[in-house]
Amino acid sequence: MKIYVAVAASALAVSSVNAVSDREVRAGSHRTPVIPQSCSCCVYLDQFCQVAEEDPNSDKYHTKPVRVIQARVQSDAPIWNETTNAFGSKYYDTAEEQFRGALDTVNTASVEGALMYVQAEGINYNTRSEEDRCWRKNGMQYVVFYDIVFAQTNETVAEYESEYGPMLPMDGGQCTPISGTNVFSKECVSLNGNTSVPNLGPFIGGESKETDARAPYPNCWWYSFPNNCPLQKWANKTEECRDSTRQGLCDMDTLPDGISCTYNYRILGYVPIDDAVGITAMTNKATGEKYANFTEFCEAGGVEFQASEAGVWNASIPFWKDPQNATANAVRTQKLLSAYANLLKSNKSSQIESAVIRHMQPLPTVAELTAGNPPCYFNVKDCDSEFGCKRELYGQMCTLCNSTATGCVRLLRTLPSDSGEGGGDGRCDDGLDCVQLRSGGWCGGGIGCAFSLASLKPKWMHVHHWLND
Repeated sequence: MKIYVAVAASALAVSSVNAVSDREVRAGSHRTPVIPQSCSCCVYLDQFCQVAEEDPNSDKYHTKPVRVIQARVQSDAPIWNETTNAFGSKYYDTAEEQFRGALDTVNTASVEGALMYVQAEGINYNTRSEEDRCWRKNGMQYVVFYDIVFAQTNETVAEYESEYGPMLPMDGGQCTPISGTNVFSKECVSLNGNTSVPNLGPFIGGESKETDARAPYPNCWWYSFPNNCPLQKWANKTEECRDSTRQGLCDMDTLPDGISCTYNYRILGYVPIDDAVGITAMTNKATGEKYANFTEFCEAGGVEFQASEAGVWNASIPFWKDPQNATANAVRTQKLLSAYANLLKSNKSSQIESAVIRHMQPLPTVAELTAGNPPCYFNVKDCDSEFGCKRELYGQMCTLCNSTATGCVRLLRTLPSDSGEGGGDGRCDDGLDCVQLRSGGWCGGGIGCAFSLASLKPKWMHVHHWLND
């Protein structure tokens, strides 16, 4: 099985950027996100308004946006903003800052691997000092689900020939230095380039993390989402730096095109880790009440998880048993998803107000994501092959097919002779290549084909004109 993502990066070839130099590339100017002030134009259930302004796009080619669901383990609960009708970062005051702050040069994980980081690094009793044992690493407390749409830069596609570039570790809003505080990898520098490293733009990176012996989670991937000013930490990101570097996160009303910006998002909701693992369902024998949180459980003598540094299990609550078993870890992921679904159904949590839960949205199904996303051959050259590729799971990764299996989609260059279309000459009416749709029909020209472009957008997002080019 071959999954298309750049797993390694060596020298960044300037020639790869020149390969797409026949089209205009402009740095995405940083604009304050446009916040709808009224809902007279509301179309979608979540009251997200269509904004009339659209960015011009004159390039000859750009990747098709892809919608995915990903997760982040966070210490902070997102805050609901009544103006934007969206969740944002609680560390900021204005709607614009809250929107930007929630996904501003950070790493995410696949839904299927969301618990890997918690299990491998966050909860082991033996790897935390005595004074820190009743506090998970970095204060991790919630799993937050992100509905993301992304489109890579043309330079990234030319360099890596994949739907993802290499995953870049990010810390405090900064692409992590490889030495000291200001020595960066070529990949980090390439997000905006310099005199010796080409400017690839704020590409989304991805890397498999399935084989960590401490927590082998099937289909575990980590991703990187760089915004503007990616070489500075949040506290040091000046507006001058942001304005002079390419924009990763789009304005709130805009879908990514890989030129003006590369990703946009909404937070669907979040679930407390304590709820998911069952701590808040346990009774504190000293009080006769349910534990309020992990800290109370730990201070009462409870051990959430204890293992060797290599991950060999010693003791734990039932949820974390058999940590080095991939099958058991996959079951844990399903329990996490069930905990989130139950949260939305019951509208109850000891750690989240019911009024907040009511704003949360369920995850779309994998089938819904796949049906709305472009076939892999639009974005991945190798998927224009005999059997094509298929998109899988919440991350919608492209996997090369070696047969006509369910879900495999390939580019068909001529119509079947018995299709009764295209004038019966094996070509489309427009004389261009023909593409078979998931519905079983056909269309011509490839790029203009209606693989349900409108369904690509989440209900919170307005599809701009360039999606129908």
